[in-house]
Amino acid sequence: MNYTLAIEPSTTTPTAALLGDDTCLGETGWDAARGSTQRMLTAVTSLLDEHGVALDEIDLYAIGLGPGGFTGLRIGLSAVRALALPSHTDVIGISSAEAVAASVQRDCTPTGRIVVVGDARRHRLWVGDFDATQSQPQQQGSFALIPIDEFADHLQDGDSVATPDWERLCEDLRRVVPASASLVESSQGPSATTIGQLARRRKAAGIAGEPLEPIYMHPPVFVEPRFNVSAAHRP
Repeated sequence: MNYTLAIEPSTTTPTAALLGDDTCLGETGWDAARGSTQRMLTAVTSLLDEHGVALDEIDLYAIGLGPGGFTGLRIGLSAVRALALPSHTDVIGISSAEAVAASVQRDCTPTGRIVVVGDARRHRLWVGDFDATQSQPQQQGSFALIPIDEFADHLQDGDSVATPDWERLCEDLRRVVPASASLVESSQGPSATTIGQLARRRKAAGIAGEPLEPIYMHPPVFVEPRFNVSAAHRP
């Protein structure tokens, strides 16, 4: 049996999954709070111990790359690289939005594109478009930042709109998504199991994963520095 260890760190409820071939053997989660690195490693260790699998039996690591919270993505990617390094095990990165699109394709039988969106702050959405006519969703173009009030202009008839940030975006999405598109009215968070399955299929097909860099779509927030004038002019 080929084992995959997958980590999906892009949301406030990260998950790790152990797969045997294409089957999930177990999945666990933790809170993305202070001490997240230790929580992640504890969860991974417990998951492996529960199923009697040693790290040197893992032949593929899979990591969700976002878009999502930068700190969680950075910690998750660093952890996977560290785990894979001693045995030079393959690491495949999968966009977390692709995992959302794959779940929507499996559960909702969309007829058009799957448009995955997330909260990019400052009244903006990050947006990824996926073709749902293939056996696995294929991303069309790059991720984009779109003002919420302009999102309806991006949509096409028959699109399915899904988000991992439903609690934060539900009111805005209900307001702007037109009747010609379908809104998935629940949080569609990416799972480590789906990340692992997508990575395993890419490896079997000889298709490279995404570059192992966090996909971070929030625009930078500039805070003007404040100086103590008297101290700044002190000789």
